[in-house]
Amino acid sequence: MPEPVRVGGSVPLALAIWLTGCAALSAVFGLQSFYPTWIGPLSNLFPAACAAIALGSVIQCINRYGFTLRTRFQAAWICFAVGFGLWTGAETIWATYYFALGVPIPTYSIADVFYISGYLPIFAGLVLYLGTFSVALERRRVAVAVAAMVLAATAVYLTVIPTEAAAGRTFLETIDDMTYVFLDLAFLSLVVLTFTIFVGGRISRWLVFMGGAAVLYVVGDEDFLIQTATGTYYNGSYNDLIFLLAYLTFALAFYLHRREW
Repeated sequence: MPEPVRVGGSVPLALAIWLTGCAALSAVFGLQSFYPTWIGPLSNLFPAACAAIALGSVIQCINRYGFTLRTRFQAAWICFAVGFGLWTGAETIWATYYFALGVPIPTYSIADVFYISGYLPIFAGLVLYLGTFSVALERRRVAVAVAAMVLAATAVYLTVIPTEAAAGRTFLETIDDMTYVFLDLAFLSLVVLTFTIFVGGRISRWLVFMGGAAVLYVVGDEDFLIQTATGTYYNGSYNDLIFLLAYLTFALAFYLHRREW
C-alpha cells in the first residue's frame, strides 16, 4: 500500500465541475418538455458517457497506485476498474438496443449480464480494500453497518418486494429482479462497512462521496424495478437522472481518493 502523498489537482475545482455537471444534467431532464423528442435519445447517450467518466477516474487511480496485484490495496483498484468497465459496457449495450435495434426499454437483455457481472469485481475490490484496513474495524462500527443494512433491507421489503409480487412476472424475470435486489443490498452494505472504518478520519472524505454514489445507484436500481413493474418507466424519466448523478459522484469519489493518497 502506498504512503499518503498529496498529488496535483484542485479539490475545489473538481467539486465545482461535479456540481456544474450535476446541475446541467438536472436542467436537461427538468426542461425536457421543451424538447420531448430529444430527451429519449439523450437519456440513452448520457449513461454510457457518465459511466465512462467514472471508469476513467478509476483508471487514473490505477496509474497512481500501480497496475499490479501484489498488494490488496492495488488489486482493489484493478477490481474497481473491471467492475466499472462492465457497467460502462452495459450502458453501451443498452444504448445499442435503443439506437440500433429499436428496443426502447431493453429489460432482460444482454445488458443485464454486464450490469450483474459488474457488481462482482466491485464487491471484490471493496472486500480487498476493507481487508487492507480491517485492523481498524471495531465492534461498534460493525454494529452501525449492520443497522444500516437492516434498515435498507426493510425499506426494500416494504416497497420493492410487494410491487414485484403484484406485477405478475415470470419465474425467470422474478429471479433477475431479485438478483438486482440482493446485489444492491450487498453493495450498500460493503460500502457502509468500509465507511465505518474511516468515518472521522483523514481519508473519509472520498468515502462520503462513494457512499453517496452507492446510495444513488441503489435507489435508482430499486426505483427502476418498481417503475418497470408498474409500467411507469419511460426514457428520460427522473430515474435515468439518478444513475447519471451516481456515476458522476463515483468519478468524484475516486478523484478525491487520489488527492488523499
